[in-house]
Amino acid sequence: MRKTKAGKTVFTKSDFDLFDDPTLAGRMAQIKTVIDPKFEAVTPQLLPILEASGLTFYPHIAKHLRRFKNPPVDTWVAFSENKRSYKALPHFELGLWPDRLFCYFDILDEGKAAVQASITPADLQKLFSQLPSDYLISHDHSVAKMQPATPEAITAVLDRFAQYKHSELVAGRAIMLDSPLLADEAAQLAFIQETFKTLLPIYLPIMAGVGRK
Repeated sequence: MRKTKAGKTVFTKSDFDLFDDPTLAGRMAQIKTVIDPKFEAVTPQLLPILEASGLTFYPHIAKHLRRFKNPPVDTWVAFSENKRSYKALPHFELGLWPDRLFCYFDILDEGKAAVQASITPADLQKLFSQLPSDYLISHDHSVAKMQPATPEAITAVLDRFAQYKHSELVAGRAIMLDSPLLADEAAQLAFIQETFKTLLPIYLPIMAGVGRK
């Protein structure tokens, strides 16, 4: 695989300084000039992982167009099989919260009904039980905090997903601000690629049931 240029396609601890800016204009300026170019640069390193099964994915960099006063609390690039959008389908995300770089598989509120109509809770349980012990899981994509993906946590999140209308499914791994991976280009990229590779066998059967539009 082509080696990335240092500081161009990977994220460093200083990138998270953008969240120290309390203003919408200031934070958006840093997202557009520092973070979005990194999302664009790293995308070619990630698409081959997602497209290894013969599918085509499209990147969607968050534009935060609905923000007129409060600055964004996180930012991301999503990867979806839909060229125009991503929220209504299961998808992957790479992004930044103030305390972490995250690599997740998401089923958001917009796509929940289609998933529930096409795959049983028991099958979801089997799929998410594949998560390695160092992975994380959550029922809400709008908060940074995640639980370790223990068998108990997986069951609790899936039960909530089944019972509550607006409960979501988010799973993956994160690199915290104190991680040495934020100073190691090759190791960071390998971590992100391996995370998406591990999540892909969960995504594929869910997406096969939902269908591709």
